[in-house]
Amino acid sequence: MFNSRQFYNVNRASVLTPQIRAIWDNMCIGVAVVDADGICEYMNPIQRRADGFTRIPVEGQHITSLYVPHELEVIPTIECLQTGKPLLKKAYWYATSTNFLASTVTDFFPLFDHGRKDGVIAFTIWTGNTAHVSESRRPLKPCNADAPYNYYTFSSIVGRDEALQECIHEARSAATSSSPVMIWGESGTGKELFAQAIHSASSRAGHPFIPVNCAAIPENLLEGILFGTVKGAYTDAPDKPGLFEKANCGTLLFDELNSMPLGLQAKLLRVIQEKRVRRLGSHTEIPINVRIISILNEHPLRAVDQGLLRRDLFYRLAVVGIAVPPLRKRQNDIPLLVRHIINRSELAMKTAGVTLDDEVMGIFRRYPWPGNIRELAHVIEGSLALLDGSDVITVHNLPRHFREACNLQPADDDLRPPLPVMRHAEAQLQVPAGTTPDYFDYRGIRRGDSVSIKTCLHEYESSCIRNVLRVTGGNVAKAARIMELTPAGLHYRMKVLHIENED
Repeated sequence: MFNSRQFYNVNRASVLTPQIRAIWDNMCIGVAVVDADGICEYMNPIQRRADGFTRIPVEGQHITSLYVPHELEVIPTIECLQTGKPLLKKAYWYATSTNFLASTVTDFFPLFDHGRKDGVIAFTIWTGNTAHVSESRRPLKPCNADAPYNYYTFSSIVGRDEALQECIHEARSAATSSSPVMIWGESGTGKELFAQAIHSASSRAGHPFIPVNCAAIPENLLEGILFGTVKGAYTDAPDKPGLFEKANCGTLLFDELNSMPLGLQAKLLRVIQEKRVRRLGSHTEIPINVRIISILNEHPLRAVDQGLLRRDLFYRLAVVGIAVPPLRKRQNDIPLLVRHIINRSELAMKTAGVTLDDEVMGIFRRYPWPGNIRELAHVIEGSLALLDGSDVITVHNLPRHFREACNLQPADDDLRPPLPVMRHAEAQLQVPAGTTPDYFDYRGIRRGDSVSIKTCLHEYESSCIRNVLRVTGGNVAKAARIMELTPAGLHYRMKVLHIENED
């Protein structure tokens, strides 16, 4: 039974202090806070990105003007406000501002100020999304739930690069067997496209292909989702088959396998070895026949060395290994990819004859494409939207953020995203005098001395922050981008480490 006294003075002010905001800003799950009237007071960066609010001010707007529930009469946030009771592990769909239906699992907690309702804080994870077009934009067609989904095939892979063709050859060979396949490469290179093509060309093509993102679902939920549950396994647990059962005779895709907790990796290894699965709360083992394809966004041996991937699981799943090359290593394929993206655009009927001028093609060939083909597709889509009747994409049609990244247009330092070229050897920071690589003086250590690892780490972190601040001339926003932090997160670390910005 929920007791509101537990939340008697957990109010909005206590969950939105500068220190707590810094934590919310750096979390990998969505966090949002509304007041007692349903007005949004805070939304962290990952929630904004996921729901398409990066350029839309959300603070001060009513929650019902930001979200449209799908097949629900009341937004769960409002339900939590009205009842004053938490909603835990609430699974529901809602329409995002980017025209997608997002599938989420959310915990909603009421906030109280000395017993009076003061708002709601919500913690969200995303389990998937699907394209959604409103009736105002395009008439909806009846959907046949039994209609088969058309997965990608090897003919969907565009490119003539030798390394890419070698990957395709390896993948075609892998499709003829049921051996596990491990695919790795940078984000946006098309790893899932290869996975779907392997499934489509295999003898399992007529059976389910089920992807699961290991980074998007917490461990306590992921185990039940994979293995299934029986009634009574935990509070409100249903009798529900897991993804292994649902994918029987088909293919199960583990995306971002290196994000799966190590404890769950051990359980996964046992299921793969024994080809049997046991639902949570059950003693009955169910035989399964599932082909496993796994995806990593880094080299698997590096993930093993970093302790992110069990070595025994790597050997079990990497029977066939495919390394998808990044776009910067197959730049001769860029013209083919550009034409393919234009032809498949939502604006294809209006842009069939659109081309790139030589200057833009030269920029595309020189750019390192840290986001790979996904980034190229977004740049092309943005350029098509800005064509304004022309049939040639020029520099002026390129999206603003891309022009700024390529140094084609000055940007506001506080809003400018990190330049992709900063991640490559050809773009080195000019380090001014006064910076030092020595983070801890080990020369003074004598036998019998005590050296706190916490002190070492604090001195190391403090020295890193001070040096980067010197490099950026004291610009905290720039320093935060270099260190892959939010400005609020960097300010918080500076406060903890007693660092004053002397510049």
